[in-house]
Amino acid sequence: MKYILLLVILAVSVSAKSQTCDCEKEFLHLKNVIEQNFSGFPDRLKSLSKAAYKKKTDQLLQLTHNKFASDNCVLIISQYLDLFKSHHLGFSPKFDFSKIDTNFVNQRPLFQIKDDQLIALKQSKSWEGIYVFVHDSSYKVAVIKDPTPLHDYVGVIIESKLPTWKKGMIKFEGKLANDSLLKGLLYMRNHRPKVEWFGLHDNNEMVGGDWRREGTFKKEKKQSASVTTYTSPIDARSLSQKTFYIKIESFEPDFKPVIDSMLKANKSLLDSIPNLVLDLRYNGGGSDNLWAPLVPYFYTNPIKYIGVDILSTPTTISGWKKYLEDENMSKENIADIKDKITKMENAKGQWVNIGDDQVDSSMKPKAYPKKIVMLINKWCGSSTEELLLAARQSSKVILMGENTIGNLDYSNVVETPFSCFPYTLHYATTRSRRLNTNQGIDNIGIAPKYHLTEDADDTVWIKEALRILED
Repeated sequence: MKYILLLVILAVSVSAKSQTCDCEKEFLHLKNVIEQNFSGFPDRLKSLSKAAYKKKTDQLLQLTHNKFASDNCVLIISQYLDLFKSHHLGFSPKFDFSKIDTNFVNQRPLFQIKDDQLIALKQSKSWEGIYVFVHDSSYKVAVIKDPTPLHDYVGVIIESKLPTWKKGMIKFEGKLANDSLLKGLLYMRNHRPKVEWFGLHDNNEMVGGDWRREGTFKKEKKQSASVTTYTSPIDARSLSQKTFYIKIESFEPDFKPVIDSMLKANKSLLDSIPNLVLDLRYNGGGSDNLWAPLVPYFYTNPIKYIGVDILSTPTTISGWKKYLEDENMSKENIADIKDKITKMENAKGQWVNIGDDQVDSSMKPKAYPKKIVMLINKWCGSSTEELLLAARQSSKVILMGENTIGNLDYSNVVETPFSCFPYTLHYATTRSRRLNTNQGIDNIGIAPKYHLTEDADDTVWIKEALRILED
């Protein structure tokens, strides 16, 4: 494919602060931040070997010299972060999605697509083809195979209802993670990119959740009126006279009042019912404080918790101090964080123990519930996995479903801004001492006792949990 430079004047209001960032400088800045601060860097460097790490980073650094590196610099950075295979290492946009940076748009490349290519794409049955944006048909793109070090496929605008999007602009690009999944960039309506995954669905008729192959639009099937769906991330209801059901899809701090209220409202029932289904599917974590009230219900014997160490650096200390800006944080948590920050400030450049190994024997087992099934899937991670490590030590608990995602070995994430591009880097600051005894779970996950296969109807798993508990 040949690139040509887009030079257009956009009739839109633009921030006066727009600037052109140097990709090489940004890449080297972030590389230094990660090497000096990310808690998983030493382990991953050993796994990769210094030679392999240098070879890959040199290759990516060379890509930053590309004529259009500014357009896909975040893709180069994303591929660098992928070397570490950590779900607690990434970045997110830090810009106003409604504002367009003219300087950035003006330097974006265009793809030249010939008419005979478009004709061939309309006949394609593979990833390649013509796709329409399903939500408002504002874009039509040609998905083209274009193997490069940065992507395998690109989605190129061929029609647009938006004046700032011109024919030939790249709307998304991605590299194959497997035969039905791309990881790459989605360029938002303001043209700024964000990292995105694009799956191939519906017999090659859809790319991701937003793009359907032209000519394959179908009417949505109406749901039967007799089917009841539960869309709230927090839910509680009886499944039978013997079994109660609780769903918690997040342990993010915003949900604390809802979870506490739900547990309080159902306390008498939880203290008397034989069985509990705790549905944790899709719960990517949050704060341990939110699941702590669940522990008395599954506690049967002392629970062992393995602590963490932190690499004390000025950037990490600054990130931890930002935790204290949370107005909803309890006085107890504030005091705890301040104590950890003091330990770090007294040992800069060193690994510091900020979490001792502990054995909690403070509780007495409750008579009820007698049996608890915890439903888990591949989207459960972080703080949710911390809960599961404790819960699986209980004789009451049965884990059912899929292996969890595996992102707990390196945790306690802080953020720091990019040096120029409008994004924020997130990185883990602590390292679990489970790794010292080969008990790591990153990219492996926590395995259930009973494995269940993924099913479009999520009630299938609930019915299976009910059968296990009541048979």
